[in-house]
Amino acid sequence: MIRGILILLILFSALSAGIMLSPMPVGWRFLGCVLLFGLLFGLYTFRNRHRWPELWSMWYFSTFVSVFQVLPDWFLSRVLDVLVFPEDGLIKIGSVSAYMAGLWAIPFFVILLSVRFSASSNARLDWPGGSITLPSLAVASIAALVIFGASEATLWILGSWYAQNVSMIGHVALYVLFPEFLLGCYLYLAYVWSRQKRVWIQILYAAHVSLLYTGALALSYLFFEKVA
Repeated sequence: MIRGILILLILFSALSAGIMLSPMPVGWRFLGCVLLFGLLFGLYTFRNRHRWPELWSMWYFSTFVSVFQVLPDWFLSRVLDVLVFPEDGLIKIGSVSAYMAGLWAIPFFVILLSVRFSASSNARLDWPGGSITLPSLAVASIAALVIFGASEATLWILGSWYAQNVSMIGHVALYVLFPEFLLGCYLYLAYVWSRQKRVWIQILYAAHVSLLYTGALALSYLFFEKVA
């Protein structure tokens, strides 16, 4: 399983680099990467769903959560006015670029993969609720912090979103770091608790992740920007 996923990640990275270097508007470039991820990993995990069922469930749960992640982005950009999505040639959902509804699925899938590989590199892992461990929570949270922190620091170069009106180190808003750490934890817990349940329950858990993240962002903004 590891070899196949690594090959797919390398292929996705190479094709995504080509898309991002194209002359298309930036919104369409990001949308192209989102669709490419959905096609490559969606087909691969679905094809191997009987051999590695956890891969398929990780992919579609990541996609469910990604759709709901428009809500915290919308809150930050419209209510707090601390996040900006410039005009990028693509339609917006409220004040949020439409590609964001799928873009979050990419790091979410990688975060869950990180936990999967750290727990067992070879054996099939079904992840029943009782298998939650502190090391797994730590892997999910640290992976989220690293991935999202790196995104905050670099993706503004491509003309995507950027922070404003908040305390920053470089282009990284400080108030988002702890909520992003928690987001990895929320994602992992919600996946484990819901993966063997009906789809509509999994969707509710996905929405729960985004709602918890929105609340964490609001409180972190309060303490970092208004109290400290």
